[in-house]
Amino acid sequence: QIEETRQNIDKISENVEEAKKLYSIILSAPIPEQKTKDDLEQLTTDIKKMANSVRNKLKSMERNIEQDEARSSADLRIRKSQV
Repeated sequence: QIEETRQNIDKISENVEEAKKLYSIILSAPIPEQKTKDDLEQLTTDIKKMANSVRNKLKSMERNIEQDEARSSADLRIRKSQV
């Protein structure tokens, strides 16, 4: 899960770099091509989807860590009371 999240973050970075190139092309052209605009729009949509996915996975991991910490804290208290 962690490796998949890292790969998605890397892919987002690559897409952002590609979007920068497309923005540059659009801004430098007197009349930008519609295909370039469409490519940029699709890339932006992909970035948003992947970012939401990564955000949700990170939140899920954070909740799992908090639950594990709470569980281990309870285990520690039980052990202390038994000693």
